[in-house]
Amino acid sequence: MMNTVVRLLKKAFHEICFRIKLKNMDEIWYFMGGGCFGTFPPSFYYTHTQEEIERITAEKVAEIEKMIEQINKKNRNPCFFEMIRTYYQ
Repeated sequence: MMNTVVRLLKKAFHEICFRIKLKNMDEIWYFMGGGCFGTFPPSFYYTHTQEEIERITAEKVAEIEKMIEQINKKNRNPCFFEMIRTYYQ
């Protein structure tokens, strides 16, 4: 019984330490300007599987493309946004 409790406490302690390390890693990433150029913070890649990362990235890209289309319709000047989209593909 006591071994089980100790094992659970150790596991909880290691999980808390891991989350703190991830938080610190993200803070350094943001401080160094990663938020400007990165899609997701480093902790995202440690806490998600490759399939989840691909799915979520595809969803975010679709959302951004939808926003670009809405801006194009509003401004009636798609040249700039088309140039940007084709440049980054």
